[in-house]
Amino acid sequence: MTAPRARPTRQEAGGITRRDRSGLAALVPSRWDLWSLRPRALTYVLVVDVLAIAVTVAPFVGRPATGQDWLVAGLLFLGAAVHAEAARHIERIRITRTDRPFIDLKSMWTFAGLLLVHLGPALVLVTATFAYWWVRNEQHPPPHRWIFSWATVVLGTGAAALVLLDIDKSTLLTAAAGPKGLVLIALAALVRWTVNHGLVVGIILLLSSPTPSVRRHLASPADTLLGLGALALGAALAVLAAASPWLVPILLVPVIMLHRGVLVDQFRQASRTDPKTGLANGSAWAEMAAKEMARTRRLGTGLAVLMVDLDNFKAVNDAHGHLAGDEVLRAVAAALSAEVRGYDAVGRFGGEEFVVLLSGVDPASASHTADRLRTRIGSLDLTVAGPGGPTRIRGLTASIGCVASPKAAGTVDELVGAADGALYEAKRAGRDRVVTAPPA
Repeated sequence: MTAPRARPTRQEAGGITRRDRSGLAALVPSRWDLWSLRPRALTYVLVVDVLAIAVTVAPFVGRPATGQDWLVAGLLFLGAAVHAEAARHIERIRITRTDRPFIDLKSMWTFAGLLLVHLGPALVLVTATFAYWWVRNEQHPPPHRWIFSWATVVLGTGAAALVLLDIDKSTLLTAAAGPKGLVLIALAALVRWTVNHGLVVGIILLLSSPTPSVRRHLASPADTLLGLGALALGAALAVLAAASPWLVPILLVPVIMLHRGVLVDQFRQASRTDPKTGLANGSAWAEMAAKEMARTRRLGTGLAVLMVDLDNFKAVNDAHGHLAGDEVLRAVAAALSAEVRGYDAVGRFGGEEFVVLLSGVDPASASHTADRLRTRIGSLDLTVAGPGGPTRIRGLTASIGCVASPKAAGTVDELVGAADGALYEAKRAGRDRVVTAPPA
């Protein structure tokens, strides 16, 4: 997984935020933003990096690779480079126009390497493809982030190699392997994905504040299928290469089409997502709210709308800069999402305002949830990048307007209007409080 944009992300990737200074200065380790991470997060990253180096070196200690292994690894690297260049324009659009987790489909080449050659050259292939990706990436990700991304894939590949430890690879990709071969390859792909994904989610959780939501940071089912699908293509590539290497280029055609299919889906998602926070934007939230109102009306249950506004947010931007303000907005969005149920709808209304739809609640529980959200925002303790270096921000407050509709009466606009009116009353009464409007 790879972290492309404003939020940290996931495959053949890492989740360390913030960019280093551009130019040659970015290559100087002492200037990396890595050292500003919290102690636990820094320790986690360094341990993962060191383990990956050890795993890469270890295979060469016991058994030297053959010339055939290096030849196959070299051809796979050539295929990965051609793949990267063929999909370059599409990948550039995927990275810059959406904030969804970026799934690198080029993992098919490195997984094929695991199935075809000795582990040492297979891990060198991973390193070479990451180096090529870093050089050809116009945005040049921070070196420490690139290293962590590489490390998660190396450890995932090493773990997958344990599944195939006692297997003769010359027979694994032939009919002689039978159902056992299918099971082993599928298990190796699952282990590789799980370790890679788990390590990335781990650093994201360590960077989240205060109490992270594991569910929120896991890959979506669609992203998981896409990542596993890339590994399945790697298995097909390995079988094809073992049978007739000259047929391998044929696979590039469906892979490029898959890139385009993913791009279309990401455009659709991007049109419904707020780019700064990853929450639903206003129109998408209204659509979800209307569907939920219709459902609860049929069931005869209640719902509530909360309007959440950060108090004196302009002071944060003025004191720490707009980039720091954006980090605060992302932290608040994460806190709101973590505090409500998975089927409640959270959206960004605009500026520093958020809107929450609570399903199946009465006025008392809606008011209680609103106060819990206010307390959660007040407990945020963030370290953000400011003009003068890392800055600590805490003591945030929020005003919340709440309106409950016991039988889902009225329209979305009517409930939002009532909640907005209650929010105005909370502001006028002194901020940092919840005001509940009469039930709709």
